This record gives sequence, C-alpha cells and structure tokens, in this order.
Amino acid sequence: MVTRLRRYGQIVDVGIKYGFGIFLDEIDPDATKRKFFDKKTKPDERSVYERMRLALEELGPTFVKFGQMLASRTESLPPELVREFKKLHDHVGPVPFEELRPTIERYCGPIDETFEFFDETPLAAASIGQVHRGILKDGTIVAVKVQRPNIRETIETDTLIIESMAKRYERVNPAVRAYNLSAMVDDFSKMIKKELNFVSEGKNADIFRRNFAGRERIKFPKIFWKYSGPECLMMEFIDGIRVDDVDGIRFMGYDPTDFASLGFTAYLKMIFEDGFFHLDPHPGNLKVTPSGELAFLDLGAIAIIRPERRDLFIKLLLAIVDTDVNLIVETFQKLGVNITEDNEDDIKDQLYYALFDVEGIELESVDAGSALESIPRIMNLYKIQIPGTLMSLLKVIVMVLSIGTELNPKFNFYGEARPYLREILEARYLSRSSFQKTSHTLLESAESIMKLPKIINRTLDRMAKGNIQVDIVAKDVENLSSTIERASDKILMGLVSSALVIGASIVMFSADFEYSDYLIALTVIIYLIAFVLGLATLIKVLYRDKKK
Repeated sequence: MVTRLRRYGQIVDVGIKYGFGIFLDEIDPDATKRKFFDKKTKPDERSVYERMRLALEELGPTFVKFGQMLASRTESLPPELVREFKKLHDHVGPVPFEELRPTIERYCGPIDETFEFFDETPLAAASIGQVHRGILKDGTIVAVKVQRPNIRETIETDTLIIESMAKRYERVNPAVRAYNLSAMVDDFSKMIKKELNFVSEGKNADIFRRNFAGRERIKFPKIFWKYSGPECLMMEFIDGIRVDDVDGIRFMGYDPTDFASLGFTAYLKMIFEDGFFHLDPHPGNLKVTPSGELAFLDLGAIAIIRPERRDLFIKLLLAIVDTDVNLIVETFQKLGVNITEDNEDDIKDQLYYALFDVEGIELESVDAGSALESIPRIMNLYKIQIPGTLMSLLKVIVMVLSIGTELNPKFNFYGEARPYLREILEARYLSRSSFQKTSHTLLESAESIMKLPKIINRTLDRMAKGNIQVDIVAKDVENLSSTIERASDKILMGLVSSALVIGASIVMFSADFEYSDYLIALTVIIYLIAFVLGLATLIKVLYRDKKK
C-alpha cells in the first residue's frame, strides 16, 4: 500500500522527468528533490501536451482516468491538449494474471472448476480493471471484468493529491481559475469512486437491456450475477470490432453509415426518452458484432435526467437545431443557468454567429460537433456555469457526433435530430395518454364549475343564518370582514325583495285567488316594501361607487 507522502514523491519524480519541475515549484517550492531539477532533466523536443500525456500514463490508472475525463472537456481546454489526451484510451498497461487470480476465484470459485477454458491474456486493459475471456462448463462464453489489485486505495490516495494540487495551483496562478480546475477534479473524484463498484455497472447494464428490449440491432451484455460482485463482473461475451473500424465493418459486409444513424438515434432515445444515458461513448466502448448489432460496453459511467428536465433538454436541442437563440437562452434560464440582462444580448449575438447557417454545412467541412461545442465555450467567456447534467449531455452528443462523422463524413446532425425530437414531442403531448390526462383535468375543472352554485348557495345560506364567523387577526382581515358583511347585507336585501315580489305575484295571479280589498292592499304594501328595499340597495351601491 502506497502512503500519500510516498505517492506524492513519485508524482514529483515523474513531473521532473517530463520537464514540469517549474510547474511543481509553483505548487510546492519547498520540495527538496527539485533542487536537482537542472541536473536530472535534459531538453525535450516533444510538445508540452505530449509530455503531459506520457506523464499521466507513467503515473498510473488514476491519472490516466483523469486525463480521459479531461479529454472530454472540449469547451474549456485547448484542442491540442484534448487531441493528445484522447490517446489515453488506448494506452493502459495490463496487470499480470497471477495478481488478479485471487479476486477472480473469490467471486467465481476455482478457475478449473468453474471454467472449461480461461484466457489469461486480457482482452482489454482499462484504468480500473481488465477483461478476460472464459468459457463456462456449460459452454457459455463470458467476459470477466476484474479490478486491479489495491486500486481502491490507490485511487483514494491519488484523488486527494490531485485535489490538493488543483487548489494550490489555482491559488498561486489566478489565470487558471477560468478553467474551474477544482470543479473538474471534484467531478472526476465522484465519477471514479462510483465506477469502483462493479455492481453498479451490472445494474446499469440490466436497465439498458430493459429500456432497449425489442429494439433491433442494439445490444447490451447480460450479467451473470451468481459470479459477480463489487470487484468482479461476469457478463455475456460480445464478439465484434470497434465501431470506428470502417474497413472492418465493410469487410463484414455492412455499410458503416448505417451505424452512424443507429448509434445516434440510440443515444437520443437514452437521453430524451429514457433519461438514462451512457456517459463514455468512445470507440473502444462500442462494438459492431458479426450479426450487425451495435453493442455498448463499459457501462459504469451513466447520467440521469428527470422527466421534467427532459422536456427542457428537448426544447434546448430543438432550439439549437433551429438556431433559435431566444429559446436557447430562455431554456438555459429555466435550467438554472444564471444569464443576467447585462450580457444577455451579447450572448445571443455570439450564439447566433456560432450557429448561423451551420445546418447547411456538411460536417466533413467543419470539426465534428463544433456548433455544440461553441455553446459552453461562449458561456465560459462570461464566467457562466452550466449544470453538470447539461454539460454531460452536450459532451456525449459531441462524442457521438465525432464517431458518426468517422463512419459517415456526410452525417448531418441537424437532419437526423430534428424529426426525431419533434416525434418525441408529438408523442409526449399528442399521445392518447396525454389526451387522457388533459380530459381528466378538464373533467375535474368542469366538476368544480358545476359545484360552484351549490357552494355559493351554501355560503349564502350560512350568511342568512348567521353561522359564518370571522376572527379579526389583522387590519387587512378586519377590512375584509367588513366588506363581506356589507356584501352579505346587500345580497340578503336583494333576496328578500325578490322573495316578496315573487310571492305576491304568485298570489295575485293565482287562478284560485278571490279578490278582496284587504288582500289587494296587503299585496300593494308588499310590492312597496320590496321596491324600497331594492331602491335602498341600489342607492348604497351607487354611493359606494361615487365614494371610490
């Protein structure tokens, strides 16, 4: 087990080896080993970005993984550095099999008893683990992903060191703060600790398989939970070639351009229909199988979008596709992005310039995803932070676009995305279920309206009986109480007048009524009383309006 102090010494040695002693001096000028900096280093003609990549490779899995994460931050890092760090996906050395055997046998049992065949040469080596091919006793071909020994302790130590170095460097070099390095390191720390638990990756695979059940030509590996756990994951072996192997796809008899559309629509479904999407779609994690399926591997890193935010993301992407900068800014604000009035017009101008007429440009003539990448860059210019999920969404779409243009140089994001997104919106708002929800709402509203006369009648009845009690708790409430009392008096007077007129009229015009001077006089008096009450009510109303 490597202590933090010893590991820090190793990092210093590697940094000096690749010519970053000055950088280390800025962070910690008291490191004694750097006194021999001039003696230990020679001029290096390689670019600074290449030397950074080589240093990360030599520092091991945690730093390689950190470099892979930085390679996706195209909105804030120099393109040359991003291109160099993308090479880290293909440069992770394997661990000797005998160091992994104890972990495999802890979960799978003795290899000779569980497997008919087990290949000790890894199929693939990654920063956290590596994958071996095996055949179970029943003939099932499986892939066994096993963690590197002591990787958890190494990652915990390394992430603490990286966090400390990032904070120190931002403190001594204010210009670096614009890149928000501390936030990048924090995101990385959370992500890599989640990926350390292979059970989470297995559950993710099960969720993806369920979401894509019945969807042709999309494949996710089946998990064998009997032989799986936090440090070892046994899954269905999926044979195939990397999705960016254009010649290999053609050799198998398939058209590479089909897989550009297939992968793109699969990600649109993940993001906008399921709200559960794969965060690491680099070519090494996507395979084309001999049967013509597109298989997704290494599912440890995922992101989730809640339904209410999913609709906003759909509107945002449609606004980007339609070059509607007003809707882009409006949707950003609804997503919690703080855009002030002072810089709103400038941001709209820059967004419009970045997206202007890009729909008509074939992606072979521009950098893949350049229009989408420009959006977070513009926000970064104004020190505006974009929510993590939105940043992940844009990053994933850019990565998928990059693969799409390799498979089909004429692949047009706008032509593919617009009809699909509109179809999702129509299904969301014009489906039978949405109509049912709307009809239920209208019925509830109608029922409430139908109940309104009964509620008013009950309230008036209580007023007439004096059963309504108003407690005065404040001046405003007292004024409200007086208003209600005056209104109830007027309503009561109107009701009494109406009742008198109606009652007298019924008596007067009844067929069985026998005229007499006494009854005629009584009826006239009733009419007069009703007239006086109505006149008094009218005078009060007119007087109140005049007073206002």
